[in-house]
Amino acid sequence: MTQLISSEIDQRIENDHRTTAATFLGWPRNEIFRDVIGGGQADFNASIGHLSGDDRALLYAKYNQGRHLDELRHAFARLLGDHGNIARPTVVDLGCGPFTAGLSFAASLGPQEPFRYFGVDRATSMLSLGALLAERAREYGAFHPQTTCWFGDDLGRVDFGPARGEWTLVVASYLLASPTIDVGLLVASILTAVSSIGPGPAAVFYTNSANRNADAKYPTFRDALMQGGFELAVDDVERFADTNKSPKDVHYALLYRPAKTTIQMKGRTNEVAKA
Repeated sequence: MTQLISSEIDQRIENDHRTTAATFLGWPRNEIFRDVIGGGQADFNASIGHLSGDDRALLYAKYNQGRHLDELRHAFARLLGDHGNIARPTVVDLGCGPFTAGLSFAASLGPQEPFRYFGVDRATSMLSLGALLAERAREYGAFHPQTTCWFGDDLGRVDFGPARGEWTLVVASYLLASPTIDVGLLVASILTAVSSIGPGPAAVFYTNSANRNADAKYPTFRDALMQGGFELAVDDVERFADTNKSPKDVHYALLYRPAKTTIQMKGRTNEVAKA
């Protein structure tokens, strides 16, 4: 993964003719986090100055993706360690950015196990960069040959195929830090997607900065998922230091819904959770 990020992010920026000793892509380096990527919450479809949306997505990966890769890789290693029987899971990555959760999950699962990945983001630039990184990761041998990746801007339009009984993992990493996110609509779309995928066990994995403002929508998100049949399994703030970046407090939460079984009763079908 380090080699992939170096070649597809760092070297692309360094080799760009606009990059100088004091700039990346012609923008002052000490102003990029604030002015170009808005701390990670910019409109990455829009241009700013001489930078295109694609340029801004690339700079987001340069400034933000490394830490998020470390955080998610650490979290997925813990999750998969607790559930060693996860096989052929479906991963739904909401606000996927440049394939961040996909790269971290692949690194944690290893190339010996296939998975399905669905990345959703409103920014075309992020989807394009994510698809590129997924393609390059496959070339590097990071995936099982049967691993598939899909990218799009609308979770409601995803065709998940026939119902499945394997694990579903929904990732919402830093998504609720967005000031424009509608938590009610988000949770409704998650519940619909999980139901469409199938009756297998499902988990929603949440990460965010522990900063009060960034994390303010979490209680509403948690409560709505619990009303939709999920149980709260993990809810912790951890000082994350397993990175070459500066340590930072990260909020992790895992909400779980057990597998469902279908029972026929007098001409109607009922679904009940497995014990």
